[in-house]
Amino acid sequence: MNSIIESFYNNLIAEDRYQMILDGLQVTLIITICAALLGTMLGGLVCWMRMNHRAWLRQIAKVYIDLMRGTPVLVLLMIMYYVVMAPVDATGIVVAIVTFALNTAAYISEMLRTAIQGIDRGQTEAGLALGFTQRQTFFRIIMPQVIRSVMPVYQGEIISLLKGTSIVGYIAVADMTRASDLIRSRTFDAFFPLIVTAIIYFFMAWLIGMLLQSLVQRKRMKTIVAAMALALLGVAGMLSTNETDATNVSDNSTVPPVFKALSGKKVAVIIGSIQDIAVTDMAPDANILRMTSETDLLAALENGKVDVAGSESLTLVFCKELTAKVDSVNSELAPIPIGACFKLENTELQKDFNSFLTDIRRDGTYQKIYDRWQKSEDPAAMAIPQQRGTGRILRVATYPAMPPLNFICSGKLSGMEPDLLTEWANRRNWQLEFLVMDFAAQIPAVQTGKADMAMGAISCTEERQKQVLFSDGYMDSHIVMITRKGEAGILTNPLQSSDTAEADTPWGWIVAVLIIIGGCVWLFIRRKSSHPLTSSPSWTSQAAARPLVACKARKPSADSPIIRISGMKKSYGSFDVLRDMNLDVHKGEVISIIGPSGTGKSTFLRCLNLLEQPTSGSILIDGEDILKPDANVPLLRRRMGMVFQSFNLFNGMSVLDNLCLAPMLLLGKSREDAEKRALELLQMVGMAERAEALPDQLSGGQKQRIAIARALAMDPEILLFDEPTSALDPTMVNEVLGVMTRLARQGMTMLVVTHEMRFARQVSSRVLFFADGVVYEDGTPDQLFDNPQRERTKQFIQQIHETTFIIESEYFDWFAMMSQMEQFCQQYNLSRQRTTNVLHVIDESLAILGSGGRVISPNTVLTLAYTERDDSLQLSIKSQQAIGSDAFDAERDDLAVTILRNFCRDITIDGNNLRIDIK
Repeated sequence: MNSIIESFYNNLIAEDRYQMILDGLQVTLIITICAALLGTMLGGLVCWMRMNHRAWLRQIAKVYIDLMRGTPVLVLLMIMYYVVMAPVDATGIVVAIVTFALNTAAYISEMLRTAIQGIDRGQTEAGLALGFTQRQTFFRIIMPQVIRSVMPVYQGEIISLLKGTSIVGYIAVADMTRASDLIRSRTFDAFFPLIVTAIIYFFMAWLIGMLLQSLVQRKRMKTIVAAMALALLGVAGMLSTNETDATNVSDNSTVPPVFKALSGKKVAVIIGSIQDIAVTDMAPDANILRMTSETDLLAALENGKVDVAGSESLTLVFCKELTAKVDSVNSELAPIPIGACFKLENTELQKDFNSFLTDIRRDGTYQKIYDRWQKSEDPAAMAIPQQRGTGRILRVATYPAMPPLNFICSGKLSGMEPDLLTEWANRRNWQLEFLVMDFAAQIPAVQTGKADMAMGAISCTEERQKQVLFSDGYMDSHIVMITRKGEAGILTNPLQSSDTAEADTPWGWIVAVLIIIGGCVWLFIRRKSSHPLTSSPSWTSQAAARPLVACKARKPSADSPIIRISGMKKSYGSFDVLRDMNLDVHKGEVISIIGPSGTGKSTFLRCLNLLEQPTSGSILIDGEDILKPDANVPLLRRRMGMVFQSFNLFNGMSVLDNLCLAPMLLLGKSREDAEKRALELLQMVGMAERAEALPDQLSGGQKQRIAIARALAMDPEILLFDEPTSALDPTMVNEVLGVMTRLARQGMTMLVVTHEMRFARQVSSRVLFFADGVVYEDGTPDQLFDNPQRERTKQFIQQIHETTFIIESEYFDWFAMMSQMEQFCQQYNLSRQRTTNVLHVIDESLAILGSGGRVISPNTVLTLAYTERDDSLQLSIKSQQAIGSDAFDAERDDLAVTILRNFCRDITIDGNNLRIDIK
């Protein structure tokens, strides 16, 4: 327990180190939120490009997605920081925001595309049919469904983005992970800072997930709580920063002039190094960028990302190429010895290494090794130290980023430090296993036993001596500050300012990014709201004010037709679906459109509603051609409601919302008025008790009645029905036909594509027979059904519907056959009594055939036929054996024969064939 309390104090309380965590938390939140917003918008744009009909836009989007998905985020981050955005001198935070936004956008675009493509096209068609524009349909109907569908994956992507920001330390951004690295470099405690950081990341991920889920589920209180918690975390970081700025006032009397000159300048240091410690203590006003490696530090200096870099005299002594590119200024601090470090308990290995250093200094080996590497013109050309030991394996943590002191050459460690270590191991007949790692990770590796020792330019400081054992110094190092060539004056002449001094804050860039995001949102909303939705006053008032009037079905009016179609044609390439369509529809008419499948019936309705664009011809609605280029198509659709075969109710919306959405947005009705009208319509179709239900909680018949009510909610003058009962179970058909019959009696103008001949005959005022893409015959129900004039019409009207079963063996499924026979009867709306007759006839006839020792022979064929013209039913049984004429004799004393005779009109036997006319 005492150790935990001590760790808590050392890592969080001492030197106010908790403020580092809070500062990093603020940076992490800023990057995550801004990148998520920008990435989502860019992802939407890429998704639009990916689904665009222009091939070049699709190709650009595809290349972008492949590029982002195939490039590691860290590599992309470094390229953006050092190459792409280097000329604009963007801060690390802005570079991180842009990089993560670009990467996240690629994944979000594919999420959105997959979700959009997974939504039934019928949802879009239903929105268009109600009078919405394409844009309105997408954002009011499709987008809410996309959001609900994609949210679980999107939530995971945003959380991955949050966790992915932990790599921004590579470009010297002080995020939360880098803050924990900095604390570890001070305390050398690998456990406590990492656990605290992990807990905070988990808490942030949980809050972000709760916020996104609450937004989708419209849980206002949970949304507010999550948003406030995230805001408080950001504010806490900001307050800690202000407090640090107010209290970081040090005694300048003992500070060397070079550190005073760092005030307000960007200074790069290796995290955990003595330069890092010195600059932090003596130049609190400097903008410190902590790098992971010497390479990154020098790249930042060369590319103008920083003004000054903290280095060591050893770097300049050994690396002549670097000396030619930079100017250096001595820090005027005492030299610090560099030594190897060991675990506190490992005094034996420490003493052995100290003994080795004494020996090589005495025999001149040390000076030879030092001179060889210090005077080298090309360290990479020098021989790599070779091990000769075969005994004990010694694990050595090292930091190979300071050539020629310590570096990688041809995949192997080389330089002065590895040369010293190899000499030691060879003299002891040991083997060396080098563990390459970041500078700040060397001491924790020794503390935790991952390495036996560490040797990688580690300066012997008082703080570090509390954590590990140090050997005698094998060289001394002076802290120096380096600048670009010719710019040393910014350290020696306080009046000289740096080129980057004005760009030390990310807030300007962050505000710019937020302004861009907000501007895009505003522009989008502006375009959406300014889209021409207003309608002609006469049409709007006419549509809104026209109630349904209860009356008998009207006869065709002698006035001008409400719809006039002339010469309409619809082709797909060289194939003509509709040819030379000519038709007048008068107000109050109920027109049923019948015909074989594939004759263009549904296409005709879709062309009439402009869900399909006719190839040629004209369609006049009250004398106005709706095919003209300047026709207000959405307004015309509001006058012409459409009911689809597949219902196309809006998923995720309640029944009431399905009915209220279009009247509120398109007709300008208040919520109260829209709901009142919706409830009246639901009462009319018998669905008032399901007003709050969702579409997936309804049966097929209920969905179709709701779809009819939704179409009526716009008070249309015309209703189009596209096979409204074909997707329904036979038991549900009568529910829908009942509603349609009531509408016909109320005087609604209706065009109905149907296979329900009973409805067409009993309710319609006209019936159109389609064949080969034309109106093949047009007449009243009596004319068309009782006295068709053309041959193909006669064939269709007199067609026989059949269902056939083959009894292949004794294992035949009788129950399944009887069930399908019953469904066949229901499909053609036969009464319950006639259905019962059919079942009795089948049951008794098979009983008779299998009685008296007789066996129903294999491959016996049963066929039930229904003829619509004379409403007749006939059962045919074809046996492989002759059927005796006496088996069904009316005089026979057989109960089965007696029952059978009660349900049939006539029985005919012809050899192997039995025909029964059913009542």
